Amino acid sequence: MFKWAVAFALAISACGPAVADGEYHRHRYYRHHIYLPPERHVIEVVQPPSSGNFIINGTRFTAKTAACLPWAAGERIRLIAGDWNARCVDAVFYNATRHSTCEMWCR
Repeated sequence: MFKWAVAFALAISACGPAVADGEYHRHRYYRHHIYLPPERHVIEVVQPPSSGNFIINGTRFTAKTAACLPWAAGERIRLIAGDWNARCVDAVFYNATRHSTCEMWCR
């Protein structure tokens, strides 16, 4: 009886690697729907703080007015006029956190 149990265990263990070596494939087809939220832009850096020098989307912008001096890093913004990559003379941003707009120079 013991010999049969050992032989059975040996046969089971020998079949395991045959399945694991990649020859046996079980195909499952899933449809994945990826829904992305709308883009969210934030002020990345204000350096020095309360100076009006901002880095937004990896590009430097400088405040024209004092209205945006209290803006801080991490606040959500939206571009109203201009270009995200600073290919412009000036840009207007809306700060969704403070509910205010600011005109900035593009560099």
